[in-house]
Amino acid sequence: MKKIVLVLSLFIVRLCGQDDPKLTEIWTPVPALVTPGINQAPPSDAIVLFNGTTLDAWSTENGSAPNWSVDNGILTVKPGSGAIKTRQAFADCQLHLEWRTPSMVSGNGQSRGNSGVFLQGRYEIQILDSHNNPTYVNGQAGAVYKQHIPEVNASLPPGEWQAYDIIYTAPRFNNDGTIKTPAFVTVLHNGVLVQNHVEIKGGTGHRGQSQYGKHPFQQPLVLQEHKNPVSFRNIWIRELGVHSLFNGTDTKGWYSYLDKLGKNVDPEGNFKIENGILHVAGKSMGYLATEHGYTNYYLKVVFKWGQHQYAPRATGKRDSGILYHFGEGIPDQVWPKSFEYQVQEGDCGDYWCVDGATTDSPNPSSIEWGMKHIPRTANFESPRDEWNIAEIICNGTQTEHYVNGHLVNSGTNANVSSGKILLQSEGAEIYYKSVELIAY
Repeated sequence: MKKIVLVLSLFIVRLCGQDDPKLTEIWTPVPALVTPGINQAPPSDAIVLFNGTTLDAWSTENGSAPNWSVDNGILTVKPGSGAIKTRQAFADCQLHLEWRTPSMVSGNGQSRGNSGVFLQGRYEIQILDSHNNPTYVNGQAGAVYKQHIPEVNASLPPGEWQAYDIIYTAPRFNNDGTIKTPAFVTVLHNGVLVQNHVEIKGGTGHRGQSQYGKHPFQQPLVLQEHKNPVSFRNIWIRELGVHSLFNGTDTKGWYSYLDKLGKNVDPEGNFKIENGILHVAGKSMGYLATEHGYTNYYLKVVFKWGQHQYAPRATGKRDSGILYHFGEGIPDQVWPKSFEYQVQEGDCGDYWCVDGATTDSPNPSSIEWGMKHIPRTANFESPRDEWNIAEIICNGTQTEHYVNGHLVNSGTNANVSSGKILLQSEGAEIYYKSVELIAY
């Protein structure tokens, strides 16, 4: 009887086409083409942080030019000069760097060839001459310093070049500073796995237990100066999980909406791509909107204001905005139910709760134009002709607004928590260099 039931079940499956292999084939989205590096060259999509010639990608902790030495393609720590950090900030990443401790051995334990690479400037992977050099094992080369012992000691003798390949997932924080998800790291030392997706317990410290302290999502990479002339070469990084919503070529993935004209009708060329930059003329009230909605993400938008203004905002502050959580099924209009990250001179980072959207905030608020308005805490904007970085974190019913790396506003208990992203056209010329999204 069981055999009859089994045969009958297989017949039904075949009849319904469930054994067709095409049912489990996925064709989109097509992964981007990346050319692997050959002979120590970085992959084609890598950001080169040190190519052997300049330190343009780096600064000191206070933002000035570093004075570590660059000679014959090699970067060497100048003892006593302080750490250096990348000018660009990163979150989830793949990092490659090659390092060498001095061939002339001096000192022992932690005093021998000591340096470190700090992910997001605070989570250290130890660099140390650990070849025949006993020390505490959670502080030897390949350790997540004072947290995780390396699986094995893959160190080469002093004076020989060594390599780290690091895969890092940044922590995600809730508005109140508690951890949503901790950081994780995988480390290969000279091609040998020494840390296998271990959980980082908090910021690196020399004493006491590691603890997390909330920080902005993207942060610089730091190379430590620890009194030893450790050398580096061939440093590159790949950002992981970054979804570029603007490709620099066209507005694929977006549609336009202009008041009284509707969707994708733009007779005056209000939205143009010029030399890889999105130029929003601001002549008409409306927006560019993503074709798809998003939930739980980090959004980074790089913008600067233009010179021209138009009625009804021909004078006064240049005004625009980034609207988000424009939900499915809500009709296009000026302006749809959503939250606005205010992009206005002197007011960047304000909340406007548009058309019935609402959120709670520790910042004082008022009702203006029939909408809840929550001003930002401080002004961190760049001058009019310089680029600004707007960052928005959407985490369930929690949201945060950052201006040039500074937290200026936050909201909880939002009544909308997903939807499309809009770039406003509101009477002022504005330029967008990039629009990037990372899952949060």
